Amino acid sequence: MTPSYVPPGGDATGAAEAAGEALQVAPDDPRAAEQLASVFADTGDGDRLGPLADAMVMRFPDSTAAEYYRATALYLRGQHQDAIAAARRVIAAAPAHARAQSLLGAACAAAGDRNCAGAAFESAVRANPRDPVGYVNAGLFNLQAANPAAAERLFADALTIDPASKPARDGLNQARALLANPR
Repeated sequence: MTPSYVPPGGDATGAAEAAGEALQVAPDDPRAAEQLASVFADTGDGDRLGPLADAMVMRFPDSTAAEYYRATALYLRGQHQDAIAAARRVIAAAPAHARAQSLLGAACAAAGDRNCAGAAFESAVRANPRDPVGYVNAGLFNLQAANPAAAERLFADALTIDPASKPARDGLNQARALLANPR
């Protein structure tokens, strides 16, 4: 759901240290804080992301990125209703924020609101049709909703954008298996 500043199999600890050093050198530059927040989000470290995101919101109150990372931290810590509210604030300020739309979809799905989740995942794909992550998230949602035909199309679209996407390939295989062997 977030852009990856840590390459797959990369050095997350080193990336966090470098981003932390950048933040110390330029504490008034929101980009330095965003880079560190991105590393914590990419590694799923909601406990470290939460305080950083809260500080970002206090220091840079008009930053949609700060609010996005706050929403991400809330989601990672299992506070789904609060994550939904925070993601909606980001979307109200920036309706085409595809990552916030995708995060809203994930939080709504975790909270059991399937209508909200489906609409948010569709909005994420519309907001950034060149990002395979939106298609993968929508595909996973459709697999969980027992709609393998829609999931198959979404995973295929993701693979058209990024032929090396393992989540898209795995999802496509799972959708095809369900289509070949309906229960």
